[in-house]
Amino acid sequence: MDRRRALRNIGLTTGFVVATPTLLSMLQSCTADKATWVPEFFTPEEGVALTNIVDVIIPETDTPSASQVNVPQFIDKYVKEVESDEAQARYRKRMAGLVNQLKATYNEDLNDITPEQYEEIVAANLKVSEDKKKDLNKRISIEGNEVEIGTTENKVEDNEALAFGMINDLRWSTINAFKNSQKIGEEVLAYDPIPGVYNGCMPVEEATGGRAWSL
Repeated sequence: MDRRRALRNIGLTTGFVVATPTLLSMLQSCTADKATWVPEFFTPEEGVALTNIVDVIIPETDTPSASQVNVPQFIDKYVKEVESDEAQARYRKRMAGLVNQLKATYNEDLNDITPEQYEEIVAANLKVSEDKKKDLNKRISIEGNEVEIGTTENKVEDNEALAFGMINDLRWSTINAFKNSQKIGEEVLAYDPIPGVYNGCMPVEEATGGRAWSL
């Protein structure tokens, strides 16, 4: 199995990521400042949307925001270097749908959309009812093939479904990349570079002050 396939099998959007040395080295190599970052896979405009949305998913509190630990750069690099051609096509289509929905709802210039408006669109796509979720999932896929933007009777609904798929993909991608970043692993989570004796009966509060283990 080649490196690309092995990394893809880990899956950023599956809700579970194994932190392999190769994957971690890719994550740590993403050090570009977000003000000067030029995406490798997504367009610059899509990079603006990606950066703002991951910061809604993980905002700055007493810990850094997602963009402060280079999550957008990593997602962009991961999709370009790891994902299959089919998955890349899906990302392009979904991100285009998301950008179209942002423009139609708020502003043609994504830089002029406020943080509060980005929060609104993320909430609208993550907090849908079960019936709405089933409807969106059905609309995003027709006989196994994702809908084409603007080719059905209602273009707005297609963009709505594609945006729903993109934001839900980004939720897992953001969380997994954030947890595996060096800064979070070493400074926020409980980190022991040289693990010692395992004590399975010790309460987490006593062992780490309540923090989850880094790796």
